[in-house]
Amino acid sequence: MHERGIYKMRTISERTGLSPSLLRAWERRHGLLQPERTEGGHRLYTETDLRVLQRVRDLLESGRSIGELASLGRQALLNGASSAAPAPRVQPTSPPVGPEVEETLQHYRGVIVQAAVGLDELALQRGLDESFALVRPCVALHQVVFPALREVGELWARGECSVAGEHLVSAKVVGRLIKLIEVANPEPGPQTPRAICACLPDEQHVIGALVTAYQLARHGFHVHYLGASMPLQDLERSCQVVAPRVVALSVVRPALLATHQPGLIAFAERAGREGVQVLLGGPGVRGADPKIAEAGVLLLDPVRTDLRDTLRSLSRI
Repeated sequence: MHERGIYKMRTISERTGLSPSLLRAWERRHGLLQPERTEGGHRLYTETDLRVLQRVRDLLESGRSIGELASLGRQALLNGASSAAPAPRVQPTSPPVGPEVEETLQHYRGVIVQAAVGLDELALQRGLDESFALVRPCVALHQVVFPALREVGELWARGECSVAGEHLVSAKVVGRLIKLIEVANPEPGPQTPRAICACLPDEQHVIGALVTAYQLARHGFHVHYLGASMPLQDLERSCQVVAPRVVALSVVRPALLATHQPGLIAFAERAGREGVQVLLGGPGVRGADPKIAEAGVLLLDPVRTDLRDTLRSLSRI
């Protein structure tokens, strides 16, 4: 209940769908809201606070980060100016998270894993939403989402998580990455470099390709994401239409890379003559035949999570 536009935290949480723990974390970390307190220490929010939070919630759902929105300020959010502000093309390195935030991120990792095991779609969505609302998307990906995916995979291998649970969490992560790419992707223009991202033929695991697509978009490339199992012949036709500077491919299984190595080498050599840089990443590049690199393919270390230097240099090609 509320009186004269004054709301308690429980009401604010119900009206916005933002949990009390998340609201408290935003207050400490970003200072977006400074609610009044009752004599008993309970937070009191105004009608304006509610409008700010509803606007923030809507923008978070479009893929923006809480750090970016907090930097805009309350008035810009209330005016709706942030909806027209472009997403930053190269975000600065996120500061190391403190112990309290790290503990919260670890909690969300557990929420996602347990939701996958229990096929709890609502809990899974909440864990993802609150992770991305607390920290920058790249931090949420590398400190929450990817560790959770690895743990789910290990549980599946031990028979403690079903294929359905693994597919559920993967589908949610894929949807989140596609949304992030849509927000970060710059408008195509005569001076905007273009990139194509896809998976090698017969490769169905798309998360690596999507992560690379997101990073390329954040570094100023207009990305054409072509999805799983892309035939090299069709990929070459796409290059003739799009004229990309970069083609980024993903592979998970080394045996699959070995199968398609001759075609990949021929494609990379032809692309190189047209000034196109081919990237290849994913767990499947471990122990790759040196002939692939000799053909001009830049192999991305599957352990690295930060490709800023590589992508920055590519943007200057």
